[in-house]
Amino acid sequence: MNYTVQYMKDNTLISRLICRQGRPKDSAKREDIVSAATRLFMENGYELTSMEAVARQAGVSKLTIYSHFADKQELFRAIVQTRCDEIGMPTSLMEYAKLPVEEALLEISRAALERILNPDTIHLIRVVQAEAMHRPEIVRIYYEVGPNRVRTAFADLLREFDRQGKVSIQDPACASEQFFCLLKGEMLQNILMLRAPTPPAEEIEAHIEETVGLFLASYKPNANSETQTDTL
Repeated sequence: MNYTVQYMKDNTLISRLICRQGRPKDSAKREDIVSAATRLFMENGYELTSMEAVARQAGVSKLTIYSHFADKQELFRAIVQTRCDEIGMPTSLMEYAKLPVEEALLEISRAALERILNPDTIHLIRVVQAEAMHRPEIVRIYYEVGPNRVRTAFADLLREFDRQGKVSIQDPACASEQFFCLLKGEMLQNILMLRAPTPPAEEIEAHIEETVGLFLASYKPNANSETQTDTL
């Protein structure tokens, strides 16, 4: 028996099996691709950023990109997801459920505005807005991965506060949306439209306190609630 020939045949078979099953993804290359795509999307926008340009920037082939991401939309989703993870955007806020409601909302508001007013976040929002008319799908991706996950987490917390009797809220999802609209308000819009710079810290803190006060005044717990376990 010619063992050399048999060895070559066996190796060929193994190679074919590996190709069929797919090699493990290289996480370092994936990070390089996301990093390169982020820079290009921020500089040129979504529409003008091609997968070829991302490949050149990342120092990989287009084939490598498509081994990690099905298309440009999936790559954009990864960018937003990475950004949300980097700034610590939460998927749950239940750790605040043990606090008095006013203290919890103040802490959440400070953390939220710190993330929202971060220059990189502002830049990303501008890119999304600029592409909204021609690429509505990236707006959907941005909201699914970013703001909606925070609103959902906040709604879950409000539902728990209602159960504890700290507030009286019939529609936590609607109340969550109202809260973040109040919190961002004209301040964020003025920054996005370059009508005003980011306010100083003392102005932001005053705005947060007014927002929380107004929100809690609208959702005071029922006076006869038997489940109220804490005070504001």
